[in-house]
Amino acid sequence: MEFYELVALERGSKLNLIVWLQNRSLLANPLRCAQCNIHMEMKKRNNHVDGFHWRCSGCKKKRSLRTNSWFEEFPRVSLGMLLLCIYYFVCEDTQRKTAQRLNLNQGLVSRIFRNLQDVCSRDLVERPVIPFGGPGTAVKCDESKFNHKAKYNRGRRAARDTWVFGIITTEFTPARGYFQVVDRRNIATLDPIITRCIRPGTVLYTDDWAAYRGMAARINVADHRIVVHARNFVDPLTGFHTQEIESCWNNLKLGQKMRRGIKRDDLQSYLDEQMWRQWRAGDHRHILQNFLAVIPQQYVFTNPAL
Repeated sequence: MEFYELVALERGSKLNLIVWLQNRSLLANPLRCAQCNIHMEMKKRNNHVDGFHWRCSGCKKKRSLRTNSWFEEFPRVSLGMLLLCIYYFVCEDTQRKTAQRLNLNQGLVSRIFRNLQDVCSRDLVERPVIPFGGPGTAVKCDESKFNHKAKYNRGRRAARDTWVFGIITTEFTPARGYFQVVDRRNIATLDPIITRCIRPGTVLYTDDWAAYRGMAARINVADHRIVVHARNFVDPLTGFHTQEIESCWNNLKLGQKMRRGIKRDDLQSYLDEQMWRQWRAGDHRHILQNFLAVIPQQYVFTNPAL
């Protein structure tokens, strides 16, 4: 869907936008009354942001047009404006620019974007991307520090280092992976993550960090190949390297830089969003429709309204 089509929906009649959202299972069509067990009717609602609400012809109770939908999370923001926020989110626009474009409070945009990240996180739970790999497949592991570097050494340093462990598969181009914030980088922390992420018979590439030593004896892998980065990044004798995951770190940290740093408590949500983009977003022309298709799976508007 093109941007101008969304703008036309946002600026057009409220009813046309409602029908468009209903056709994509983003709003109830219609809502069912739990008490009477009948379909409620959509009635006009003057002086309201939606312009309509649901009314039961039996018990006469009224419910919001957004009942049981994602849009219920932000009842004071118009449906069209929320749809544009989703568009800017999937296009990886910054919160600041989105707030400026839509003339919205940046704190509100931040809450909307964080909620959309939670949609990505839940989708990864419901449709896991792990395990991956298997016989004849290579995966590469590494850890990286995600402390935001203040420009010109201004500002406070982080109270503690924030480390992310990553494991990527080279089955795809560009590579796709799994990333998790970790408190420690020892065997007890990393081995369970690796075991959960890869299938038996995978060829595993790592650097020479202490926690990786002897891994072939602890984890069911076909081979464990080590690159000593203190000497070189590509082994001149074997050609072994971990360049793909280094490229992933660069991309993830670019997003962190664009956001002017990410709080430690928000970092896993950011990583979940990036994993969703790698595995579920698809072609850039279809990312919006792929994301919109996920939302109805998490908000069941067919549930009767109490």
